[in-house]
Amino acid sequence: MSPLSLNRKLLLALWANAAMLAVVAVVLLTRDRLPAVLPAAYAQQVPQPIAGGAGLFLMPAQFSPNTWGCYVMDVDSQTLAAYQFLPGEKQLRLIAARNFQYDRRLGNFNTVPPPLEVKDLLEKEQQSTRGSSNARD
Repeated sequence: MSPLSLNRKLLLALWANAAMLAVVAVVLLTRDRLPAVLPAAYAQQVPQPIAGGAGLFLMPAQFSPNTWGCYVMDVDSQTLAAYQFLPGEKQLRLIAARNFQYDRRLGNFNTVPPPLEVKDLLEKEQQSTRGSSNARD
């Protein structure tokens, strides 16, 4: 093989390598700007960003149209805290916190009508249904 054809093949391989590196660079630089087509194509919902592990979870929050922050939930100690981001001060400020240990045991969640009233209505309905079926017999 002549040195000229060897140089030509080496030059061609180097150009092909450079072209592939350029394609990879373009993809890496523009990947955040490209629309995410596949989740929409498969009718999948994009999950909310949530970070967590070892019983501690962090989720972004929007408290009002221009107020942002995050929630922090500690599953082990059963606490929830809300932090507001103050852009002027570039700080997070604790705005609310509570222990939800006993919340899960509540039977009345401030709903209308209250659960006991719904129970009474259901019992009355069942009694009237039983009474009308007994009258037919």
